[in-house]
Amino acid sequence: MIVPDLTLFDSLAFSLDQTTSNLQIAEQQLATGKRVIQPSDDPVAYTEAQLSNQQQSAVSNDLLLAQQAQGRLATVDNALANVSSAVNSALVSATQGADGSVDPAQMKLIGGQIQGILDQVITAADLQYAGSHAFAGNQVLTTPFNPLGAYAGDSGTNSVTFSDGTKLQLSFDGKSIFGDNTTGLIGTLSSLMTALNAGNKAAVSATLPQLQAALQTLVQSRSLVGINLNAASNLLNSSNAELTILQTASDSLVGVDVAQAAMHQQETLLQQQALVSLGTSFGKLPLVNILA
Repeated sequence: MIVPDLTLFDSLAFSLDQTTSNLQIAEQQLATGKRVIQPSDDPVAYTEAQLSNQQQSAVSNDLLLAQQAQGRLATVDNALANVSSAVNSALVSATQGADGSVDPAQMKLIGGQIQGILDQVITAADLQYAGSHAFAGNQVLTTPFNPLGAYAGDSGTNSVTFSDGTKLQLSFDGKSIFGDNTTGLIGTLSSLMTALNAGNKAAVSATLPQLQAALQTLVQSRSLVGINLNAASNLLNSSNAELTILQTASDSLVGVDVAQAAMHQQETLLQQQALVSLGTSFGKLPLVNILA
């Protein structure tokens, strides 16, 4: 059977269009690194990839929150550790001040040391991280303690919630940890300073068990912070792992094998060149053959 040359031209044109389209797809895949870019490329893979992207977005947000929480809680824990060291120093000073061999002048010198410790404690209690106060309860924008130790925060707490429902406490009731100008650690340090300056050794001795109690409160507070800090670290690790798994799964759905795509591109390009060359040859056929 004789095939008219016009039919060959039509077949060549179709093949050239198809090859050009395939070449464009291969080039797009290499440029984007993706096999599936729009729903028509692979409806099932595209839908699953969209769901995976939504999960990745939630996990990425968890990752950011966990990083911020970890940094904040580590700073809070460090502040409490420094206050604990300061209280231990105050215990040493109070013990010296209660000693019967210490005269009033020496007691006043020790009182000056306690003033410095008191200032250090109040500064730590006014800790601010990323624009919010850690020890003001829910009043995170309010400086919790004034220079005399009066408390301006509240007894609430502030937390962050993750996509799986996990909550981490990020702010704390400063009064329950540090007391204020008349109670707790700050009140005890104020009383100790007053007793030392007045040379009242009995009053100085009376602050020793109160300082011990304040130290125990700090230990308990650090324990609570530590629980939240460990939870933040665990969330950070799990979020990183989950994000890697989701990204790998998404890549397997819509990603492209770059080496294979590059080879396919070269093969398609050669095919296109061959078809163009063949078309050039057809162009030299006599018109009578084409119309036959």
